[in-house]
Amino acid sequence: MIPVGNPAIGADFINREGELALILSTLEKDSVLLIAPRRFGKTSIMRRVEKELSDRGEICVFLEVENVNSPHHFISEITMALIENEKIEQKTKLIPAFEKCFNWFRDNIEEIGISVFKAKLRSNIEKDLENDWMGESKQIFDIIAGLDSNICFIIDEFPIALEKMVLTDRDDFLHWFRKLRQISGNLRFIVGGSVSIDRVVRDAGGVSVINDFRRVHIGGFSREVALDLIEKMFEDEGWKYESSFGDKILECIGETNIPYFIAIMLSAIKEEMILRGGEMSAELIENIYNFRILSNEGKHYFEHYHQRLRIYYDDLELKAARTILRNVCNVDHYPIDLAYGIYKKETAIDNYEQFMDLLANLSNDFYIEHNNEKGLNFYSKILKDWWRIYHGGI
Repeated sequence: MIPVGNPAIGADFINREGELALILSTLEKDSVLLIAPRRFGKTSIMRRVEKELSDRGEICVFLEVENVNSPHHFISEITMALIENEKIEQKTKLIPAFEKCFNWFRDNIEEIGISVFKAKLRSNIEKDLENDWMGESKQIFDIIAGLDSNICFIIDEFPIALEKMVLTDRDDFLHWFRKLRQISGNLRFIVGGSVSIDRVVRDAGGVSVINDFRRVHIGGFSREVALDLIEKMFEDEGWKYESSFGDKILECIGETNIPYFIAIMLSAIKEEMILRGGEMSAELIENIYNFRILSNEGKHYFEHYHQRLRIYYDDLELKAARTILRNVCNVDHYPIDLAYGIYKKETAIDNYEQFMDLLANLSNDFYIEHNNEKGLNFYSKILKDWWRIYHGGI
């Protein structure tokens, strides 16, 4: 069964061959920006790409940068990840070059394999970069560019790191990072995150600083893959399977077939069968959805979708977004002009372009989808049902 909340690896990794092939093909010439909301399997795909490249003998470095908050912190993390990577065959060139150029490396070279001194080395790198991160990073990446091997850096939660940087640093960093991608022929980057990068860069250079990335969208499973996964889980558990059971599960979740929500449903069904037993039926699945998933018992699965609005949207955007979502979750095809009326009332701003930016943010963060003819709808049925119950009072 696919895990709830953790990256799927090994045998748990489910049929993303199309996305994998596209990413690996794109890396031959370009860097990749993964577009996916929280819990769509983005990190699982990143980890699988890391394995595929490593199995080929290529240098691949994975970083999770959610706690990074400055350009010099980001560069120190990249440098340490490269030094620590056990499969870098070019270390015979990398380490002597670092030792020759940098005091922070010479002072720690004998202790590099000891974890406590790795922390010391990381701290010393960051301090050395703090005053002139652009100048110091040029030396670092000149050395890396001199390695006669391609290197792929896979960077998870990149937009969150950007958002934690002060605006002036963010602007400088994004332009520096774009230039690095342009001049470094042997470097490729895969970046992704669970919040919209377009929103984060809008006030720091705009989307032009990231438009060289090839965007790869990670959607839900196809209906066929989702049904195969559900049937396999039933077989593994020794339960009788009928096609109506798979249809009912996907009906409850919604047609986007999001891996995380499938995992929640299957986990809840398993708990129900362990605790109460009984015969599987479409009616039982419907009851599990209504009285387990959408009850207080399942509230923790979804609460982060509500909380992250407060974390990543400013005060005026937050007021407007919450009111718009409260209205959208109660109907199908909520009219865009009514949503604009909400925006003007909640923000006291009569600016249609800014309103459309907010809709783009909510769409890029996978709360809603909007169509100029059909209006606004929640991206996922299960999230719409949950939002209507807990945050949909009008």
